[in-house]
Formats: sequence, C-alpha cells, structure tokens
Amino acid sequence: MLFTRPDGDRVANLPLLRRFMPYLMRGRNEAAVYLDQTIQVAATKRWLDEVNVDRQGDERITFYHVILASLVRIMATRERLNRFVVGGTIYQRRGISISFAVKKNFADAGKLTTVKVEFERSDTIEDVARRVAEAIGTGRAESATTSEKEMAVVTAMPGFMLRLLMALQRLADACNLLPASMIRPDPLYASVFVANLGSIGLEAPFHHLFEYGTVPIFVTIGRIHKAPVVLDDDTLGVAEVVDIKYSFDERIADGFYCARSLERFARWLEDPSDLQRPPDA
Repeated sequence: MLFTRPDGDRVANLPLLRRFMPYLMRGRNEAAVYLDQTIQVAATKRWLDEVNVDRQGDERITFYHVILASLVRIMATRERLNRFVVGGTIYQRRGISISFAVKKNFADAGKLTTVKVEFERSDTIEDVARRVAEAIGTGRAESATTSEKEMAVVTAMPGFMLRLLMALQRLADACNLLPASMIRPDPLYASVFVANLGSIGLEAPFHHLFEYGTVPIFVTIGRIHKAPVVLDDDTLGVAEVVDIKYSFDERIADGFYCARSLERFARWLEDPSDLQRPPDA
C-alpha cells in the first residue's frame, strides 16, 4: 500500500499461505472459525470474594473484569491475535482495545450504546476495572457518545446517500486513507468485541463478525449456571460453569495458535491471581 495506517503496521515476512489467505477468503465471515469453552468458576468466585473484602462500589472486581483482563493479557502476550486484515493486507495492531455494549439504563426501553476501551500492555486487573468503570460511566451518561453523534448525522441522510457514504468509507479504509480521528473512537476498529449476555441471564450464542471495521474476534459470554462435569477423580459431579464462545478470523493466525491462546485464557479465568501483576513481572 502507498500509505501507512494510523492503527497498525503491515506484518512483514509472513508465510506464503498466510499472505495469500486474505485473497482466498475476502471477508471475515468467510474466514470465520468458531470455538467454545466451558469454564468452571468456583475457584474464580472464591478469589473474587477474597480480593473484594475491603472494596466498595465501583472498586469491586467482578467476573466480567476477570474476562476483560484475561483478554487484555492474551493480546499482550499472544500478539498474533491482535492483528487485522484490511485491503488484503495483514496488520499488527498498535494498541489493545476492547469494545462492548452498554445499556443506558436497565429497562426494556433503555437505549443500547457501544463503548471502546483502550488498554496498555502492562495493565493489571485493577487497571482494567478502572478503565472499564470510566468507559461505562461515559456510555451511560445523558450526553451522546462520539459514535452516537456520528450515527445521528449519517442516518438522517437518504438511504442512497448513506450507502454511497459507506462505500466511500470502505474504499478509503482499504486504501489506508481513513484518518485516525475516525478510527480511534469507532468501536468496530478494535482488538475484540465482547457481548456479556450472562449479565441479562442469557446463554452465549455464536456471533457473526462485522465486515465493517477491523474486529477479528467476537466473544460472547453466557450466564453462570450449574452443569455436569468430570471431577479430578474421574467421577461425574455438578459444578458452576460459564460458556464462552468465540468467532475468529482465521486469516490473522492459524487455529492451532488460537486454541493454544484460549488454553492460557482459561487458566487466567480459573486462577486470576496472575492478573494482579503486569505480564512481565
């Protein structure tokens, strides 16, 4: 490409097959691989009880914070997952960002908005919880977010003008002409998109990937529930578990690399104590 991107750097020296894959599979959903995990949460809940003894209100660490902190740690230590494809080229994302939906208020008619949170590679779970609390506060504020203001403008246009605008946006993005001021606040230009359906008592479905933007991984989290499991002594028992499902753009990294990364992710969910320290500590 003639121009550099504000959000990523072209990955050099890729294997030939990896370099060819964005042309073989042009869209994210064509290249999607679906994975799921069932995580036992008893040890995690005990850890949360211990770490929250002296915490109040927004200072409390939640299971959702554990999941987000584990995702940040995966992106920091397994950097191939923090890549994306635009215009047939694979890029290494410069930062770590996670997007998720926020209800303005917990009512059937409550508006839904999306927020995007930027993280540092060295963030601990306390850092993640603080950044997330600030982002949720912004998302639930009465004033409109940047994305809401932009959508209010473009959706006021006639349909044919909106389709033309979106086509021009996609072309500018493919040519690396989209400015950082448009990419930075957009929740669909992120490392991961997370949907915490367990917070409203729902199971986790597999979710599609967005062709717009650069999100290569979509994570859905189900409700914590009891399920039959094989115990350490090989007997059948009942344990509290959570189902997590992933939609993954295989063009950024192979399925083996992703599966190994998810093994680490599961270990952090089951024992979050490592997340209290920076990854290199």
